[in-house]
Amino acid sequence: MIGKITTAFDTDNPQAFGKTGGIPDRTRSLFGRFVREHLLEHLMKDQDAQQAFGEWIEDQLDRDGASKKTKRNDLKDIRRFADRNQMQWLSAKMEGLLLEARNNVPNKGRNFDLTRLISQDTIKRLQDYFETQRFTQTQYEAIQLFLATCMTGLRTIEWATARLVTPPCKVLPGESQELPYLEVRTAKTKSSEERLRYLILDEFTETQVDTLYQTLQYAQSISKGTRSNLVIQARRVLQNIYMGDPGAVSMLADIDFRTARKMFTVELRRGGASMKEAAAALGHVSINNVRYYSHGDLGIDRTTKLPLARPPRGEIAKVKDTLAELNESRLKKGQPGIKGYLNPETGQPRTGPAGPNDPANRTGSNSPSDTDSDAPDRAGRNFLDNL
Repeated sequence: MIGKITTAFDTDNPQAFGKTGGIPDRTRSLFGRFVREHLLEHLMKDQDAQQAFGEWIEDQLDRDGASKKTKRNDLKDIRRFADRNQMQWLSAKMEGLLLEARNNVPNKGRNFDLTRLISQDTIKRLQDYFETQRFTQTQYEAIQLFLATCMTGLRTIEWATARLVTPPCKVLPGESQELPYLEVRTAKTKSSEERLRYLILDEFTETQVDTLYQTLQYAQSISKGTRSNLVIQARRVLQNIYMGDPGAVSMLADIDFRTARKMFTVELRRGGASMKEAAAALGHVSINNVRYYSHGDLGIDRTTKLPLARPPRGEIAKVKDTLAELNESRLKKGQPGIKGYLNPETGQPRTGPAGPNDPANRTGSNSPSDTDSDAPDRAGRNFLDNL
């Protein structure tokens, strides 16, 4: 309700007067002025209007003749506005569009579609499949490893050396109590020295922690050739459960465990995790490469109820944002700041509107499992409990 006006914006039918010939130009101009002067701020608070606006912006990026730099700056401005006013959906949508504008990521459409397809419905289909269909032990273990990767984000090679630690154990940096965690030897590090990272399992039930332990034991007992076969078997099961949907079957033809790692990142971001938190969970020292793993539909709520591992809170601040550091260096030298980054001293942009740095690190998880008290109905968790 805006004053005496009730808004019921229909995102599927934004042109409400199309059947009557539309709005005359002069009338449109006058009404547009009225909306700008009296209703604009209230309309922007409506999530339905935010969604329509975000989709309109996405469409304009393809049609507008502006340069890539101008488009990116527009997206940063909108993201900054959305962050300031806690408009999470619009902020996530702009972040997703920025990822596309910055990077030439192959198979963009497929990435987005897969992050919508792999959902709680997928988990329910898997549960039904293993309860009603004939399957091999390898297929079962392949799906178990795939889902475990969706929950932890581990690289396939990292499963071979990961270690599960349960209380009594040390309290990790930034935490206030003993919690079960994974100790992971991070692969693909540029340093010659071994680097460990920790993933806290506070969302996991005792049964799920035990299942994770069994997955670790299995993953550490198999050969490289067996791991390759697991990819094929997981793909085959996922295609079987969507056999009646040719589009989904085609999408799943090339799915692998990297897809599960991307799904973990996208679900973290959907749950409110910052870029730095996602980077720390993935084992990155900066946020630079997180954009590749975050390439999915961030403009929707979490699609699964799977528990997600998270980094210790004390480790998140150690992740670098190289552009933010460059921005701060430029400001100290009296040079203009980078558009999209604020002055760390004033909290305001130095040169015109700019997008904010990554949102502040969370002090707790915002995933649905934190607030969902109806534990027996968590199909994803029930399925994992039975694995």
